[in-house]
Amino acid sequence: MNLAGIDIANDTFEICLRRGDSVASRCFNNTNAGHRQAIRWLCYRNQPARICLEATGIYHLQLALALTEAEGIELMVLNPRASRRFADAQMRRAKTDKVDAALLLSYLERMPFKPWRAPSTAVLELQSLAHRLSQLQKELRREQCRLHACERAGAHTRFARQDIRAHLKQLTSRLERFEARAIDWLRQHPQLTDDLELIDSVPGFAERSAFKVLAEVSPLPADMTAPQWVAQAGLDPRPQESGSSVHSPRRISKLGNAKLRAALFFPAMVAIQRDANVKAFYEARLARGCKPRQAQVAVMRKLLHAIWGILQHRQPWQGHRFYRLTTT
Repeated sequence: MNLAGIDIANDTFEICLRRGDSVASRCFNNTNAGHRQAIRWLCYRNQPARICLEATGIYHLQLALALTEAEGIELMVLNPRASRRFADAQMRRAKTDKVDAALLLSYLERMPFKPWRAPSTAVLELQSLAHRLSQLQKELRREQCRLHACERAGAHTRFARQDIRAHLKQLTSRLERFEARAIDWLRQHPQLTDDLELIDSVPGFAERSAFKVLAEVSPLPADMTAPQWVAQAGLDPRPQESGSSVHSPRRISKLGNAKLRAALFFPAMVAIQRDANVKAFYEARLARGCKPRQAQVAVMRKLLHAIWGILQHRQPWQGHRFYRLTTT
């Protein structure tokens, strides 16, 4: 079996390929034609290939999808943090495309292979819609803050205020139209619609927030457990202890999906205020000595556990399963 490491950039990608005892490097254009050429080179004479590439934002996705569709190719998509730590362990000082591709090949040869499962087209489109929705909301909040600053600055900002108000009106209209279009698209996919309704049954979640969470959890493998979802979100506590002198307070790792953490934050705050079971869990954490922010993060983690169970068992929210209220 051929083994290869691939380092990807915007315009090109470098492959370091091992065939038996020989190692060769070659650069290809990061285009559809370049992807086809690379696949032919990797599987020369119909030999199977096992490949490791690093997740690099949007630049790796189309190549990764093309590789998974090709016959005889197994693909692992590596977290950039893992490759960076591996490079540190190898005492690598140089950083070029060829060096990085060779490093990924070395990682593939030495570390356990974890195959990458390509998301469906519907899930990729769902993520695209959710991310654009978040971008529009963020831009709307920024303009609202700018308007507030102009209003406090004085009368000399009247022209700026007029322009900001016009932009706010336009953004609000675009956001409403885009949200309606996203929901219409979702209704064309019954499975995703059912998942959205189940998440929407959780206290604190509305259609918009449930849409964002669904976009982040839908690509996850079906065999992942609830604790693995928590780690994927970066909400897993990380102990820091060393000998008898270092006993730092536990903090979440933040090594996972920041978009999923952000999508859980405000729904957790609303659920604490509106749902008796969630509020009781929050107060129980405070009684155990947690600070308010720590208790809030615990609620986020518990809600993610609940969403995992709801989607696994196809049952809507049941408060007593989240936290049973004490009877007096």
